[in-house]
Amino acid sequence: MEHVVKETAALQQEFDFSIVSAKLTIEAMRDSGYKDTDHALAELIDNSVEARADLIEVVAVETPPDPNVPFARARVSEIAVIDNGEGMDATTLRRALKFGDGTRLDRSSRGIGRFGVGLPQSSISQCRRVDIWTWQNGATNAFHCYLDLDEIQKCGRQDVPEVRLQPVPERWLGLADNSNAPTGTIVIWSNLDRVRWSGGKKTLARTAELCGRIYRKFLTDDDRPISIALIHATDGPSTLVVKDRTDCLPNDPLYLMSPSATPEPFSDKPMFETFNARNWTISIGQERGEIHVRCTMARTDAINEAKSSVTWPYSYPKAGSAPWGKHADRNKGVSIVRARRELELSLAWVNNYEPEERWWSVEVEFDPILDEVFGVVNNKQHAHAFVAGAGMGWEELKEDDESFGAFRERLENNSDPRAHLLDVWVWIDDQIKRMRKERKKITKGTGTPRHPQTDEEIEDVATKVINEQKERGEEGDSDRAPATTQEEKISRIVESARQVRVDENTAKEWAEATVRTDRRVLLKSVTLGHRDAFFDIESVNDVIEVWLNEQHPVHEHLIDVVTMERDDESLEELNERLRKAAFTFRMLLVAWARNEDKAPSGNKGTLEDVRMDWGREARKFLEVIES
Repeated sequence: MEHVVKETAALQQEFDFSIVSAKLTIEAMRDSGYKDTDHALAELIDNSVEARADLIEVVAVETPPDPNVPFARARVSEIAVIDNGEGMDATTLRRALKFGDGTRLDRSSRGIGRFGVGLPQSSISQCRRVDIWTWQNGATNAFHCYLDLDEIQKCGRQDVPEVRLQPVPERWLGLADNSNAPTGTIVIWSNLDRVRWSGGKKTLARTAELCGRIYRKFLTDDDRPISIALIHATDGPSTLVVKDRTDCLPNDPLYLMSPSATPEPFSDKPMFETFNARNWTISIGQERGEIHVRCTMARTDAINEAKSSVTWPYSYPKAGSAPWGKHADRNKGVSIVRARRELELSLAWVNNYEPEERWWSVEVEFDPILDEVFGVVNNKQHAHAFVAGAGMGWEELKEDDESFGAFRERLENNSDPRAHLLDVWVWIDDQIKRMRKERKKITKGTGTPRHPQTDEEIEDVATKVINEQKERGEEGDSDRAPATTQEEKISRIVESARQVRVDENTAKEWAEATVRTDRRVLLKSVTLGHRDAFFDIESVNDVIEVWLNEQHPVHEHLIDVVTMERDDESLEELNERLRKAAFTFRMLLVAWARNEDKAPSGNKGTLEDVRMDWGREARKFLEVIES
C-alpha cells in the first residue's frame, strides 16, 4: 500500500522541488563545448539561414579605450547578428529562448536546425545577457525578449520573460542594412564575460574566413544565395558608427569554387582539381540518407613552379610559404558537411608532421537523417562517430580468417553503427593514400622515366612474355581459362578488385582498360588488410591479377623508391634512391633464406624447388628489358 507523505505548506515553500534547478543548469550549460566565439556565432547564423534571410550581418561593437588608463586598448563590448529573414511572432520568439524547444525538432528534418538549443545555448556560452528584437512589419513594430543570467542566478527566475512590443533601439537603426528591412531579427550579446576577442577588425577577418567555409554552399547557391557581411563598429556618444564593412567570400577547402577567398593567383580560378568522388545511400528504418564524398588535390601550377604553365606572381622558395599555401594549410583536413553546412574540419586523417598534407582535401556531405550514425552533437560542431573511424584498421578488429565482407556482415548482424560507415572509411583512407602518392610525383617532377615503371607499361611487357610462352606451349591455368564475353570478364575483374578494397569506380576503370587492351596481367597497389604478404595473386579468366600490398614495408622501401625515380633528380638524390632500393632487395633475399632455414626438414626441398622455379620465370620476364 502506497503512502503519500504530505509536508506542511511552510515546508513545501522552503524548498524548490523543480526537476532541475535553473540556476545550476544554466551555469553547467555555459560550458557547452563551443570551440570559440566564432563557432557560437554560427548558431545564430544558422537561425538566420533557416529564416530564409538573404543578407546576414555580424556586428562587433568596439568601445574606445579609457584615456585615463595607461596602455588601455579598445575592447569588444557587444556582438550582434542582424538578418532580413521572416521574423518571428511573439510565441515563437519566447519559445526560441527556451532550451530544448523549437520548431525544427523533428528527427526527419533535413534542414540545418533540429536540436532546439542553438540560440540560448550558444548565447550564454559567450555572454551574460542576450536580447532579441524581431519584426514582421518594420523594426519600429518589433517584439522584444531576453535572457539575463543575473536574473536567473540572483533572483531565481524560472521562466522566459514575457514578450513585449518594443521598437529596436535607436542606436541600432541605420547601422546595418537589415535594420531597415520590412522583416527581420536582431540578436545582441552584451556583458561579454567569455568572449576573448582582442579587437573588432582583426577578429572579424578571422570570422569572415570561418563563416566563408562553414556557409560556402549557401554563399554560392544558384537558387537563393545568401550574403554575410562583417561590420566593425565603434560605440560613439549617442549612436554606433561603422568603421569597416567586409563581405564574406566563399572559402572552399576543396578549392574548386571561384571566385573565392583564396589568395591570388587563385582567387578567380580553382587551385585544386577533382581526384575522385563517390556516393552512398544508407537506409535508416523506412528512410534513406545520402552520403557524398569528394576528393581533390592541388593542381601542378599551385605547388611546383617549375611545372607551372603560368608564371607565379610572387617569388617564394616553396609554395607552402606563399599566401595560397598558408591558406591551404589553414583549410587542411576532411570537411564534414551536414545539410550543406560544415560541421567541422577534422584533422583526424592528417599527418600533422607533414606540411604537404595541405595539398589534398576531402569533403564528406550527409543528410541530417544520418545524425545518429555520424554521431552529431547538439552544438553542431562535431561528428564524433564518423571521426572515430579515421584510419581504422579493420584487420585489427576482425576475427581470425575473417574477410572484409564477413567483418562488415558481422557488424550489420550485431546492429553495430560502424557497419553503415565502414565502406566510407575504407574508401577515404585509400583515396588519401593515392593522393599523397600523386602529390609526391608533382613535387618531384614529371620527367620521362628511364625504364618501364608505370603499372600499365609493366602489364604490357608482362603480357607480351606470357603470350610468347603460350605460343611455345608453356601454359598455366590462366591460359586454359574458358572463353567469356567482355562484359562478364569486366564484371568479374571488378568483383575481384572490390574484394581487395578497391572502390567501384576505380575497379571498373582498371577492368575496362585491361579488357580493352587484351592485357593478361593486372598489377596494382592496394591495401590487402594485413602486413604479412607483400603481394597477393588472383586469376580471373585469362588475367593474372597481382595485388601489391601497400601495408607491407617492401612497398615503402622498395616499390615506392623505384617508381619515384625521375629525370630531373640530382645525381646525389638518384644514388641515394638506388642505395635504398638495393639494400631493401638484399634484405628480401636474406628474409627468404631465413624462411628456408626455419622450415621443417620435410619442407626444405619444396622451398628450394619454388626458389628455382621462381628464378627461372624471373629470368624469362627480365630478359625482355632492354639494357
